[in-house]
Amino acid sequence: MKKSKDLERLEEDSAWVTQHYESLKKYQGKVVAVKNKDIIAVSENLDTLLEELEKKKDNPACLLLEAIPPKNVSFIL
Repeated sequence: MKKSKDLERLEEDSAWVTQHYESLKKYQGKVVAVKNKDIIAVSENLDTLLEELEKKKDNPACLLLEAIPPKNVSFIL
């Protein structure tokens, strides 16, 4: 089964976020939207980010939305 271009881009964007996570720490406590290995929107919360993306005519279903945890927060997986 062939992957769609959107899925391929999401995988590439996810890998980009992982590779550049240290530089994304400036967005701690915020939610970012990534498209084509670029931050296209940043907000304090998901609702506001979705509103901003709607104004820009970007479909959030085709973007990588990533919450950057606040400083001193750890996740146990």
